[in-house]
Amino acid sequence: MKQLTYIIGILILGLSIVISAFILSKTSPNSASKDKNSQITNSTPDLMKITQLAEYLQISEQAIENIILKDDSERVELGGYDTYQFIPYLKIDNQKRFIKAEIDEWLKYKNDHNYN
Repeated sequence: MKQLTYIIGILILGLSIVISAFILSKTSPNSASKDKNSQITNSTPDLMKITQLAEYLQISEQAIENIILKDDSERVELGGYDTYQFIPYLKIDNQKRFIKAEIDEWLKYKNDHNYN
């Protein structure tokens, strides 16, 4: 009777190890790809210079300057506007800085409102 209990215990333990290995082998590739995506996202700083923003948006620095000039001239003419209607930036020591989270919100706004 004791031997039968040991054999059943060993079979249950072995089966649980095999099932665990199968489950872990199925989840490993997905978590590895998530890690790669998070490394790409984490390489972008939270506060960007115009060169970093150009790289982040995959457009030229001149295109960003043109967007800023257009937005600034339109903003002057309006009494009020939506927060993310225009590209958000800060001026620090006469240099433009862009907060990544704000740029992401601006992109969502542009996408939702189909602005070009």
